[in-house]
Amino acid sequence: MGNVNLKNHFPYEEPREQQVHAIEIGLESLVNDNKRFFILEAGTGVGKSAIGLTLASIIDSQLSKDENSIPGSYTLTTQKILQQQYINDFSKAPHYMLDLKSSSNYTCNFQKKTSCGESLRALKIADKSSPFFRSCMNNCVYKKAKEDFIHGKHGITNFSYFMAETSYAGKLKPRDVLIIDEAHNVENELSKFIEVSISEAFVVKTLKKKMPNIRTQKQAYKWIKNEYLPELKTYFAIIESKIEKLIGGRQRLEQFEKLARQIDVVDKHICKIDRFLQVYSDDNWVFNDIASYGMSSRKFEFKPIDISPFSHDLLFKFGRKVILMSATILDGDAFCDSLGIDKKDAQFVTIPSPFPVENRPVYYFPVGKMNAKEIDSTLPKLTEAVKSILEQHKGEKGIIHCHTFKIANHLKKTIRSKRLLIHDSFNRNEVLRKHIEGSKPTVLLSPSMTEGIDLSDDAGRFQIICKVPYPYLGDKLVKKRMYKWKWWYPLQTTKKIVQSVGRSIRNEKDFAVTYILDQDWDRFYSRNSSLFPETFKEALKE
Repeated sequence: MGNVNLKNHFPYEEPREQQVHAIEIGLESLVNDNKRFFILEAGTGVGKSAIGLTLASIIDSQLSKDENSIPGSYTLTTQKILQQQYINDFSKAPHYMLDLKSSSNYTCNFQKKTSCGESLRALKIADKSSPFFRSCMNNCVYKKAKEDFIHGKHGITNFSYFMAETSYAGKLKPRDVLIIDEAHNVENELSKFIEVSISEAFVVKTLKKKMPNIRTQKQAYKWIKNEYLPELKTYFAIIESKIEKLIGGRQRLEQFEKLARQIDVVDKHICKIDRFLQVYSDDNWVFNDIASYGMSSRKFEFKPIDISPFSHDLLFKFGRKVILMSATILDGDAFCDSLGIDKKDAQFVTIPSPFPVENRPVYYFPVGKMNAKEIDSTLPKLTEAVKSILEQHKGEKGIIHCHTFKIANHLKKTIRSKRLLIHDSFNRNEVLRKHIEGSKPTVLLSPSMTEGIDLSDDAGRFQIICKVPYPYLGDKLVKKRMYKWKWWYPLQTTKKIVQSVGRSIRNEKDFAVTYILDQDWDRFYSRNSSLFPETFKEALKE
């Protein structure tokens, strides 16, 4: 690393050997070889966040000034828990990292029961001489956090806020370094940001009309462009005029807030529709009419197949150098292809997990096939196997990765154990908190906790993978992507499995055992073993 004093940039007392190795390769590729992208696949426990921030600090100190970017770094993550962890670890010297969230996440200093977002809307009709107006104008918590973030050296925020802020508000300028943590989610995050959804309930409520009787993608696109968007903009103008009449008046605050919430929702929706119409092409979008799936309220959806044409403008242009980190990149070439990264301009490196292999065994006990044709006949066998494992670990906490609510509900209903904690789409975090903080040996029963949760130490001593987590073939987008890229379908499945196994092994002294029960695992692994990292392969027991 030449004349660089690592201790001046590393956030902890001493970097581990693996961290020094990753930092050296990162500097060699980004600085000496002048590559733009450094893609780091690092197993759990390597310490990716410290590597990324150290690289950003060193690179920022060595890059020449550029009129198109400002010094410092942005770090993006998909998880609020991880965002807070960064602040816990790096908010002090030498990095003084700052975080930023949307205004709805901050509590108003003056009106303690409202968010900054709600108060900022109310400012438009507030008496300018009132204590509320003076307080929010001069002492807004969100505004202060945003100003600090903009003028700080290193900042962390989440994907959705960052892309909305950079696309619509434009106050966050490109920086020398962009760090993307949990980078295996970038494709999904970009897709979510640019996809369009129009529900019948929204159309009826805002435009007082029913959804049109159309079925084809071409018809839906024409309706959005020629009818829906113009009428939506007219509706927006009407709300704006109503709000203007309220400003300076003495009408009830509730009336303004209701209109302000409406205009906020409609404004964001219009921005999304406008962006969609600008980038739409027949061959790169999938159209879904949700009514065909048997739902009572219809919904039109347009989702992009290939997000690579949008990755630069929405994301990568905000860093002169881009560092992408994850434990599950798995295939560097495929990763670059999916995000539109020039392979010649990128360096990919894998750093294995340092956790002892004997602490993380993975056992395969086939109980039957879990595909659509055979799942019903296999579920009773699966239930008995799960019961046996629960008995074997009767004094320990664990998690059962079900992949579908059908499997989760069946196990909950047939096993009837108070240990099993199942969640729905709304109480996921509440159930997770109960499991982690509770004193009883509870077991999470979930179709959607394969990543983003930390079941370290006694919170997770065993885990069961009930089914190989294939993407749903009934989804048009899944089919389009798997036909476009032959590697896409098995790669998504592998990511889910590796992420699942990592939920309960979080530090060097941690230990947990994993059980895979789906008979199809043998076939899948034999065909796709090359996708799995070595740290996973070495943990597999014969």
